[in-house]
Amino acid sequence: MKDLEFTPKAIIIGIVLALVFCGANVYLGLKIGSTISASIPASILAMGFLRMFKKYSVLENSISQTTASTGESAAAVVIFVFPALLILGQWKTFNYWDIVIVGIPGVIIGVVFSIILRKVLLKDETLAFPEGQAIGQVLSTTTNKSDKSSIRALTIGIVISSTLTFCQSGLQIFASTYDKIIRVGNGIVGCGTSFSAAIIGAGFLVGFNPMLVGFIALLISWFVFLPLFTILYGVHDANNIVSSAYYTWQNYIRPIGIGVMIFSGFATIIMLLKPITQGVKESFIAIKNIATINKQDHDLDIKKAVIILLITSIPIICLIFYQLNGLTNYSNSINVALSILIMAGVLIIGFIIAAVAGYFAGLVGSSTSPISGLLFIAVIAISLMLHSITQGQSQEAMGKLLTAIVLLVGFIGFTASITNGSVQDYKSGQIVGSSPYKQQLALFIGSVVSILVAPLFINLVFNAYGIAGIVPHAGIDPANTLSAPQASAVAMLTQNIIHSTQNWNLIAYGLGIGIIALIIDLIGKKTGKFRCPMLSVGLGIYLPPSLVSALFIGGVLRLVIDRKHAQIEKTEGKEVATKLHTKTNLLICGLVAGESLMGLILAIPFVLKQSSDALKIVGSNFTGIAQILSTIITITLLVYIYKTAVDRK
Repeated sequence: MKDLEFTPKAIIIGIVLALVFCGANVYLGLKIGSTISASIPASILAMGFLRMFKKYSVLENSISQTTASTGESAAAVVIFVFPALLILGQWKTFNYWDIVIVGIPGVIIGVVFSIILRKVLLKDETLAFPEGQAIGQVLSTTTNKSDKSSIRALTIGIVISSTLTFCQSGLQIFASTYDKIIRVGNGIVGCGTSFSAAIIGAGFLVGFNPMLVGFIALLISWFVFLPLFTILYGVHDANNIVSSAYYTWQNYIRPIGIGVMIFSGFATIIMLLKPITQGVKESFIAIKNIATINKQDHDLDIKKAVIILLITSIPIICLIFYQLNGLTNYSNSINVALSILIMAGVLIIGFIIAAVAGYFAGLVGSSTSPISGLLFIAVIAISLMLHSITQGQSQEAMGKLLTAIVLLVGFIGFTASITNGSVQDYKSGQIVGSSPYKQQLALFIGSVVSILVAPLFINLVFNAYGIAGIVPHAGIDPANTLSAPQASAVAMLTQNIIHSTQNWNLIAYGLGIGIIALIIDLIGKKTGKFRCPMLSVGLGIYLPPSLVSALFIGGVLRLVIDRKHAQIEKTEGKEVATKLHTKTNLLICGLVAGESLMGLILAIPFVLKQSSDALKIVGSNFTGIAQILSTIITITLLVYIYKTAVDRK
């Protein structure tokens, strides 16, 4: 049974789940600006299907889960990037073939990038891979029928988290977040927290230090930058200071976070350059010694992967050439040469962003990794690159330029999103003993199938609800369309750069903060007292305060429990402490898994009723009570986790 791995039933189940998660995420992502994690619920659902067969294995489950995770990755880029062309007025509806032409090469090259990066990232001891650990635990626990205590801990976590999510997002009798924004003189200060059990769990899995750094960055952003910018630029809406605070954060503080992430990205690549080079060398050496390599460390042939990369680059080169014909006055031969050079630049940018996305995923998890923030780096780089060689200033030429930029950003997005998701699959596969090269085959299959259907899903959703104030036909209120916040930001940033109206000072401030964070981190590394991950600083500034605060709460809980486990190890032995640690981690993994599962279930009534309030049973005046209830429930949950962590039974 253990030999069953890359089987037809595992692939078919994975493809079906990929389509389900792709469709669910297209709607919810456009609605709320984030996607549902596919990996954990996919692993549980896949095992349910596999148990219908007489023979099945955890390795088959791993392949199904790996295939299914590509549905979320494909949907994320489709909703984060391509609605920008609607907003910019270049598309009237989603062009199926344009998305497929950039999507298929993008996801295939994304898998190739993940092959190059797999060993490098998995060997990095500073990366916790919170979701990868959670997936691995879920895979092991759902397959091992005899390990009842592990299944119990995981099940309790799932039940608690899914119930809370149903009450928060479905019935809405519990609040999902709490924000407190106040006026201080001419400025505004504030903060907030999420009551999400999954986010608190993710913070627990990541650990205290990275979350502390992120929280400090959050405090600086909302207690220093926010009042400063509201004093300098005024309060956007004096009648709604909460909306004004988020407007200032979105337009003045978040770009600083983007600057930090840009610096962090390049600094991370420089630091990873040696291990990446070594990893590539090991991959080539592995070709010669393939017979002696452990199957759990066997990647696809790196030479074939490079050939695949070159072949799949051809459609993108053709796309660039087609766009350049309307943007320059050069001859065809010069435009061909330019297309190849631009493609080389796009691949370099794509690899950098994919590597940073993979690093982010290892640090805080794929779901929390700010792919949309990294895409802004691609928007800036591609916009500056193409704008520098364009010669036409007509409306038609500017339209082609905007289209070319967004399509290439979409291509880069697919490479990064696939890498971002796949590193968690590799980590979970490492835990259960999967063959990396079989996971990579599954990634190829799942991602291509997902790309073929994702444009159909987004067109379906667009025709039903409209997007970002744009309606496909009469009968839809522009005020009630799906918001598509990331795509709106991509459209705004692209237009600002092309029309030379972008405020670069904010991004420069972020670069400076990134340099300071790097210096502090290097000093801390040398003294062994404190680390200051640049990526955590960028996350603290860029992510919503409610998310960062909840992650920090999870990190603090991890610190308290780790110290208690260390005391238990000294007094009662390592075996007792290890069992408690395992039980606690399974409970936390259940909390992460439960919200993902309930999020998928809630997508059904939301889509059928065309509203995220489909199950709401309270009025708007219940908000205060809901926040009090959520505060009490969250404190109770934290106490329960602690008691479970120290309970020897």
